[in-house]
Amino acid sequence: MTTMSKKSAVADTVRGVNELAFSSDSSRALANAAETWFATATECHREMIGFVSMRLEKDSDTFREMLACKNLTDVTAIQSRWMEDTLRDYNSEMTKMMTIYTKSANGRGRTEG
Repeated sequence: MTTMSKKSAVADTVRGVNELAFSSDSSRALANAAETWFATATECHREMIGFVSMRLEKDSDTFREMLACKNLTDVTAIQSRWMEDTLRDYNSEMTKMMTIYTKSANGRGRTEG
């Protein structure tokens, strides 16, 4: 293969990649994917911030309750209740997050609101 034909093959390859990358269909698909990603990321961040806020409030309430206890039995009961609530909350949050991710993966990532 001569130098001229090597350059021609490279130029053809670059031209083909450029045509693919900058075609209107590819640009539209890329824009749609970016829009879906941003919408999903925004929804996830909003959900996670709400969750953390809710958990911090519950944790601080529990801590205040424990400080007011007069005996270890009451502290243990509050701690047990806190553990059950925490596990339930985290399980619920994981379900919500998986729903958001699944919705996005199935092509319904854009949300209203």
